[in-house]
Amino acid sequence: MTAPTQDLEGRRILVLGASSGIGRSIGLRASAAGARVTFSARRLPELERAVAEAPGPALAVACDATQAEDCARAVDAAVDAFGGLDDLVYATGMSPLAMLEEASAEEWHRVLDVNVVGASLMTAAALAALRESEGSAFYISSYSVRQPLPGLALYRVSKVALDGLIECWRMEHPDVDFTRVVVGNTQGTGFADDWDPDRLNRTLKIWVERNLFPAATMMPLATVAESLVRILAAPGYVDDVAIMPRTRDAAARPR
Repeated sequence: MTAPTQDLEGRRILVLGASSGIGRSIGLRASAAGARVTFSARRLPELERAVAEAPGPALAVACDATQAEDCARAVDAAVDAFGGLDDLVYATGMSPLAMLEEASAEEWHRVLDVNVVGASLMTAAALAALRESEGSAFYISSYSVRQPLPGLALYRVSKVALDGLIECWRMEHPDVDFTRVVVGNTQGTGFADDWDPDRLNRTLKIWVERNLFPAATMMPLATVAESLVRILAAPGYVDDVAIMPRTRDAAARPR
């Protein structure tokens, strides 16, 4: 992996959702920029493979972000390993594929637990360490907040709630920087790996019929990771930022 030009030398970063997709890519890119990275998610073998690939000091910590005890343990492990914590990156996320009328209570609870409750539990666990280092917390939001689609309502609602959660953390703790990172369509995230094929076929038909197909332009994981490393390395506070696929179509650019 070619080292990015951004300098994160010595920064201590905890990445949640780091076993695959955006979180893993961010962790590896930050490591290449000189950061000491704690890779955390539920799947320990995948975390250990990421740590083996990381070019700098790195740690794998299994964590279910929906469990407060796991969040506290992950933060403690990161602080013990690297002497503190400068940045928290919450890249954990999931999306059921379901129309509202067929969505189960279990699907609702799961998407809100992972995308919203987990973000708050992890922030609470990391707050003291971030306050001590005058650090920052970053949350991966989604362009779906601006572009609702049939079948992805549960995901969109959870990301709208995440945006509100970030605002509330800012209000309660102005001494810590909280950054919302809106991410557009990205390849290789595993976002749709668990979708039911029958539901997917029905949903695709609706998207095509209504000319709503969401993935006209995609960007690679490396683009998201490199962009976030630039944000991490920025000297000032970035409160909200969007990382979008490059397009020369003005109508397709975010407004």
